[in-house]
Formats: sequence, structure tokens, C-alpha cells
Amino acid sequence: MSSVKDRYKVVIVAPTCFYYQVDLFRALSKHPNIDLTVYFCSDEALKAKEVQQMYNTTAEWGNEGDLLDGYGYKFLRNYSPFASYLRSIVGLLNFGIWQEIKSTKPDVVLLMSWMNPTWWLAVMACRLSKVPFLYLTDANVWAENTKAKWKTWGKRLLLGKVLFKQTAGALCAGTANRLLYSYYGIPDEKLFPFAYSWGYEKLIQASSEVRRHREQYRKDLGIAEDQTVIMFCGRLSEEKGLSNLIEAYGKVASPKTTLMFVGDGNLRQRLEDLVAERQLPSVKFMGFQDRNEIQKFFTLSDLLVLPSLRETWGIVVNEGLCFSLPAIVSDEVGAGVDLVQEGHNGFTFPAGDSEALGSCLERFINLSSEEKLKMGTHSFDLISRWSERDLSSQLVGCLETINLGKE
Repeated sequence: MSSVKDRYKVVIVAPTCFYYQVDLFRALSKHPNIDLTVYFCSDEALKAKEVQQMYNTTAEWGNEGDLLDGYGYKFLRNYSPFASYLRSIVGLLNFGIWQEIKSTKPDVVLLMSWMNPTWWLAVMACRLSKVPFLYLTDANVWAENTKAKWKTWGKRLLLGKVLFKQTAGALCAGTANRLLYSYYGIPDEKLFPFAYSWGYEKLIQASSEVRRHREQYRKDLGIAEDQTVIMFCGRLSEEKGLSNLIEAYGKVASPKTTLMFVGDGNLRQRLEDLVAERQLPSVKFMGFQDRNEIQKFFTLSDLLVLPSLRETWGIVVNEGLCFSLPAIVSDEVGAGVDLVQEGHNGFTFPAGDSEALGSCLERFINLSSEEKLKMGTHSFDLISRWSERDLSSQLVGCLETINLGKE
């Protein structure tokens, strides 16, 4: 008679040790039925060479204790001559993943991408070793409609006809991610609800602790308490749609509003020039902020805006909701469909449409203080429910569903 296994040997192949994934790794490791090892293809999260270039900063992204404690892991040597997990489709070439899968024979492998040779090697190793694999990514379906036809054709061939045909399933980060897998032909019975970004208890607690300093934070920056502070937080780059945000803000700006850019990047000078040209003195550029300092900017703000032209998920939306911020996002933001409920805790607009974004900003600015507070409460409730899920048990249930637990 078949029986369910007591403990699953689970391997995750990850690009690097992102700060927003380590809580998930720790939770999985604590589950009595999961024996987890995470293989990292890059140490970029520790050295932050590319991140420093992209964000125009010398600050570190994280330290080993914060990023690596609490779960089993191994860094694989990257042999790519164009080493990069961010900028090159051949930036990760970790030959060691082949031997690791072959020798350890895990019960399942979770792949956090399909965009580099390392993951193709992992797929081949899984197939030859008869190890099932699942995808765990935050890619969303909205971006597929903006790609050139030849790219769409190529992805349909590579993903729909090759890689996705061989997978045991996908752990879906949200609605837009699930729709992507469906778009490329993975059947519903192989799609399992999960989360790519999860574990916000510490941030929620921090939001409660720093809330009492809101007035002082504003005073330090010369912002009156009755001003509506609109915040963008992230890399200042073309795909974020920031020129559209400035254009939209220019139509609603008043002495009672402030637009704050928290972050840095190669677009900063162009944005500053645009602000000067439009004569918008209430726009502030705060530069790159580390993870501790950034909490005060969430605290002093009233609204988060993510106007991206392309965005797989948008982790900053999760983070903003932890601080009870309503959110306005473009329809390219993967998190939007799950974490921004129209009229309840924010608004969604067509990416690149400055007029529509301006209308959303105006709607929020014209709300009463009580209505804004109510929207913030909806945001907090949403992210609290998002974080309350037991993903470890969900993963075990998924493995049992695909019959990995049968001996």
C-alpha cells in the first residue's frame, strides 16, 4: 500500500539571495516535512556590484546574517564570461547544478527562472535523473501583449512547446502569474496557488513602531502635516514610467501636495530636468535609501504610486501596504490585480497614459482625510491576509497532489 513520505528533499535554484525571499526559505526549512537546500547562482545580493550601478549608490544591499541565516544553501560557481543575473540572458552559467541534482536526487526542484543557461541545465538534469521540477517565478501575462511578434513566437516555442511541457507544475505568485502559465499551455490542474513575495510580519510590526514619528519625519523634510505626500520608491529607470508620473503630477500639483522620488538610477538627471522645465518645486528627489531608512518615507507618505511600463510583480506594493498606504499602479504591475482593489485601497490605470494617471491622482487628492484613512486600512488588511498563508503546508500539499509522496 502506498504512503505519503515523511520528509521531502526540496531544492530551489535561485538567482541570488533576494531579501524578499529569505523569509520564505526560512519558513520552508522549518516545516517538519521539508528538507530544503537553496542553490544560488550569484552572490550579487551580497556584493551588490550591479545594484550599485543601477541605483547610483555605494550602499550595500544586505549582509550575510540577514540574507543567509535560517536555511541550507550553497553558492554555485558562475562560469559565464558575461556574469550577470540582471542584464544578460547568458549571464548565469552554473555547470555545478547538473552534478548537484544528479548526485543528491531531490524529490523535487523549484526553478525561479527560465531565462538563463543554468535553468536549462537544471531542466535537463531533472529529466535525466527523473526528478520532477516546478516553476516559481513572478513573471506576469500582461507583458506578453507588449512584446514583438517574433519574441512572442519564440517564447511560445521555447516555453509552451518545450519547457512547460516537461514541468510537473507551477507555483503561482498571483493572478497575473497564473494567467501567464495558462497562456503558455500549462493546464489548470498543474497550477498551484503560492506566493513569490511573502513574510511581512517584521515590516508590519515596524510600521506600527515608526508611525508615531510621522509628524517629526515630515518636519525634518519641511513637509506640513496637511500636505498629501505621493511617493514613488524604486529604481529611476525608463521602464518605471516616471516621466508619465511627473506629467500627471504637474496637472494636479498644488501647495498642498508633494511628490517624492525615493531611489536613484540613470534616469535621475533627465527627471530633474523635466521637473525644472515644468516648474514643480514640490517634487523632491531623496536618493537611494537603505532598508532601515526607507521605513520613514513610507511612514510620512499618504500614497504609493508605481506607474511602470513593465513590471513583473512590484514588491514595493507589498511593502507600501504594510504601512497602510493606498496605491495607484499601472496595469502592467503584476501585484495590482491581487493587492490593489479599485476604489477600496487604490486605483489602476493603463500604463503610459499620463491623463489617466493624473485622474487617479486627482481622485485620491480630493478624498477626505477619513476616506484616505479608510483606504489605508484596506491596504493593511489586504497585506495582512496575504502574509497569513501557510506556504510551507501549501507546498507539501502540492507535492502530495502531484504524487511525489507516493512510495
